Amino acid sequence: MTARRLLLSCFPAALATLLVAGLPMLSVAEIYTEQQGEITFETSWYPRDADVAGQDEGFTHIEARPELYVETDNAALLLQPRLTGGSAGHGLADLREAHVTTRVGDLDILLGTTIIFWGKTESYNPVDIINSQDFSRGFLRNEKRGAPMLRVSWPVGPGQLDLYAIGFVPNIYPGAKLRERAGLPVKRQESFSNGAKRDDLASALRWSGYFGDIDLGISWFRGTGANPRMRVQPDGSLMPDYSRITQAGLDIQYLRGDSAFKGEVVHRSGQYNLSGVAKTYQAAVVGIEHNLYGVGGSERDLVLIAELARDSRKAAAHSGFQNDLAVGARMLFNDVEDSEAVLLFSRDLDNGAQMISLAGSRRLSDSLTADASARWPMDFEDDPVSGSFARDAAVILSLTYGF
Repeated sequence: MTARRLLLSCFPAALATLLVAGLPMLSVAEIYTEQQGEITFETSWYPRDADVAGQDEGFTHIEARPELYVETDNAALLLQPRLTGGSAGHGLADLREAHVTTRVGDLDILLGTTIIFWGKTESYNPVDIINSQDFSRGFLRNEKRGAPMLRVSWPVGPGQLDLYAIGFVPNIYPGAKLRERAGLPVKRQESFSNGAKRDDLASALRWSGYFGDIDLGISWFRGTGANPRMRVQPDGSLMPDYSRITQAGLDIQYLRGDSAFKGEVVHRSGQYNLSGVAKTYQAAVVGIEHNLYGVGGSERDLVLIAELARDSRKAAAHSGFQNDLAVGARMLFNDVEDSEAVLLFSRDLDNGAQMISLAGSRRLSDSLTADASARWPMDFEDDPVSGSFARDAAVILSLTYGF
């Protein structure tokens, strides 16, 4: 058995060992427990006729996320399974969070499944690479999947250094009836090439810290990436084919007065482009957010957003963010209902594809929150990545009950 396979096989056993080892301690130490969670019911409607035969015009989705948190004097356990169903995609039962954390001297240790976010910008986060994606409700509505990992963190200088060992988890893709999917259906299986393996154990590190008004992150990742190429199969379907990549990244934010200047830059090798070639490239997103407080003498704050994304591969970029501009605004109502609204307009400066999106949320009671969003794609037909979404304008409503 290789060292990589051995470490991967040890994740469940190590997690169980930590729990069992902690049981005698729980009987004498003070224990704090918290049980909570949320249930979301969502309905979506697509007003335009489908581009592919067999695609539906409306979907429902229900998702439950119960959560258990247990804390003792020297360790904490977090469990958050996810249960989903409805007509919007595959029914799923998986773990978003299932980990133990503890502290040994200056070291913070996490073992188990969790979700990690890296980045600073609003429209696109090229440095954010740890978790795979759940596209079961469409490519424009992705959600992160929990990844099994070991993370060790300790203070270094004015910040923190995180070291990771990460197990591979494949993406989940939309079914044939879904909107916001590729023109051909995607198989529920995958292949690996260019050094990638199903039992791959990725390694990563990130240092993050502050220098006055500068928030800086420097990261590195080596392992099977979550952005596969799609290979056409003899039956007319697509199969995801994952490659092993190496990425160095930097994310930065500089605060000056009421403005925040943001940027993310990556250098990645081993990634398949749209031509199916694994080619080294560089990509970056730069932008600014400017806060207008008390707009019109009210209690509301308005945040103006502008970002530009570039990719050295140009039209062959797998992400679709090869030369894109995004502008928009976020309104914070600062009321007791936590009301918020976001308007965003994006345009591909190469092929003219445009998207207008509007989203809002409001708490209806202590335990009930309403969310609404709408998207309207325009001139997507010539976009090499998103052309199949040209008719997928959508209106989405959801209610979330917290308990």
